[in-house]
Amino acid sequence: MNRLSDLYGRRIYTQDSTYVGTAKDVLIDPVEGKIKYLLKQEAESLLGREKLEARKFIKDNFIPFERVVAVGDIIIIR
Repeated sequence: MNRLSDLYGRRIYTQDSTYVGTAKDVLIDPVEGKIKYLLKQEAESLLGREKLEARKFIKDNFIPFERVVAVGDIIIIR
């Protein structure tokens, strides 16, 4: 079983070996108790941004956790 802390600092790749970034943070849905997003930047980086800039930041840095295929020495996503 993996621990949540095991995700931090892992390199993220697509299934075709394209490097995406490094896991810096996660967002958890407190109602479901599940990870919703894997973040390439800390969530605090979103604070203080204009609406359009915030949307781009989210699009570029938030990876829906359902895209995660495998977690090992690296994280593989669809």
